[in-house]
Amino acid sequence: MTKKLLTIGLLASTLSYAQGLNDEDFDGVPDNRDECPHTPFLNQVNAQGCTTTILTLPNETEYDSMTLTLGYGFSTNEDLAGRERQDTSTLQLSYYHNNWSYSLRSGYYSHNINNGILDTTLKIKKRIKLTNKLKLGLGVGVKLPTYDFVGNKTDYTLYSSLSYYPTRSLSVFTGLSHTFVKDEKIITPLRDTSNFYIGTGYFFTKHFYANVTFGLSESKFTNEHVARSVGTTLYYKINKDWFATFSYNREIDEELHDSLNFKIGYKFW
Repeated sequence: MTKKLLTIGLLASTLSYAQGLNDEDFDGVPDNRDECPHTPFLNQVNAQGCTTTILTLPNETEYDSMTLTLGYGFSTNEDLAGRERQDTSTLQLSYYHNNWSYSLRSGYYSHNINNGILDTTLKIKKRIKLTNKLKLGLGVGVKLPTYDFVGNKTDYTLYSSLSYYPTRSLSVFTGLSHTFVKDEKIITPLRDTSNFYIGTGYFFTKHFYANVTFGLSESKFTNEHVARSVGTTLYYKINKDWFATFSYNREIDEELHDSLNFKIGYKFW
């Protein structure tokens, strides 16, 4: 009888203790002591469960806000004789509100033969919280034909992404996009394209984040193969207003194509 009572008591105390450890927002502070419930998963918290630091990923920011990003980079393509290298300068304006993001991006290119304005892209994306650790992104983009070449028309793109956070500092992500190519055929037949990527990233400090990715990209030209590439992005949050990113991407198969980009951004609010 005594053994049964001890067993029942132990079970009751265990259940009571487990109930006290309920942690709906996974911030490490039990719900019965959490003064700030429903904390976003990436946020670092104090002993009361309230945010002390917001970890911001390179392509996201706190809501509501507006950011301006200026970029410079170059890409090489040894398949194109006489214009193996192309330099680009970009400008992007992004607005974030209630898990929606809106961005407008354009830029300027130059190489040995020509220079001019790049295509202008308008992108709208919705971020959906599936669980506290799993987020889905869905979006649509319109590429306006401001790049001046014969047969250039407006293209449309559908975007999807999935991000999982095993810990507050570690992320695993993947994405798929499909572009409906409306450009006119000049010499080579054209096709719609799909792009896929998968990668992982890590916050080494609350200001410094890095990731590595693997990607598959189709060309709109039917006579070109699917390109496999590896890349990395380094992100540094300078202060509450300024941030910078550095990215590098290289094709695996032929090692004829690579690109390097640097961006500096400012958050208006």
